[in-house]
Amino acid sequence: MKKIQIVPMFKMEEMRKIFYEYLTELAEFDPDIKFNEKGIPVYNWFDCYWEDKDRFPFYFIVDNNIAGFALIRELSFMQYNFAEFYVRPEYRKNGNAIWFATELANLFDGEFVFSSKFTNPRAIKFWGKFANQFESNSFTDDDIWRNWTIRKNNFKTHTLNLNPIYFDLIKNQEKTLEGRLNDEKRKTFNVGDIITFYKEPTRAESMNAIILDKFIFKNFDEMSNNLNKSELGFANKTKEEMVHVYRTIYSKQDEEKYGVVVFKIKNLN
Repeated sequence: MKKIQIVPMFKMEEMRKIFYEYLTELAEFDPDIKFNEKGIPVYNWFDCYWEDKDRFPFYFIVDNNIAGFALIRELSFMQYNFAEFYVRPEYRKNGNAIWFATELANLFDGEFVFSSKFTNPRAIKFWGKFANQFESNSFTDDDIWRNWTIRKNNFKTHTLNLNPIYFDLIKNQEKTLEGRLNDEKRKTFNVGDIITFYKEPTRAESMNAIILDKFIFKNFDEMSNNLNKSELGFANKTKEEMVHVYRTIYSKQDEEKYGVVVFKIKNLN
């Protein structure tokens, strides 16, 4: 029987011993791992997994035995990181490691990022195999690391064109709300999805943003009375001027027919 379980505080020291076992093995492939005068690996963030609300320690259990562990970090809304991952040598058969990583990923909605150094070819092979299970997966390389990104299959990527002024405001993290007509296209946009914005008129520049939340309104007047105009990209306009801008884009008839949707977004670039 295989399962995963969160590691409670009273088992922290038990897990620390296994964690040192892991670092000692990993040191063969990673010269950056250091040891103190007592031969104990140096790692400054272990206790944080019981102190910080955005960190999660897990055990991998096989037949009631501790087969490994994982340390998961929440980097931002719906984005997580396999900070550390270990399966003990005697349990590295029968697809245990892939099962463990997959079950952990299934606990969290959104995106996972993880990395491995090229000095550890076994890890490169494993994480590549794991990432390929997901329809949305990619990696980038630098001189030292391969860095993967995976997204759950139920999340989608959408495209929108954007006026250069508002494109730059999102790019600079000044605009975090994007208002649109709530037509049939926009009704398919959900929290966790990615929007790829293309800068008009040439569409030569683009950026990705994740949808953190969405708000529905009857019309642009209701929107203007409930949301911060600066976050919508209209810091220097009155509410009336802001609504007028939208109504130069959309007809009053369509506004009444579809209503308005506003996406709370975060630039990922």
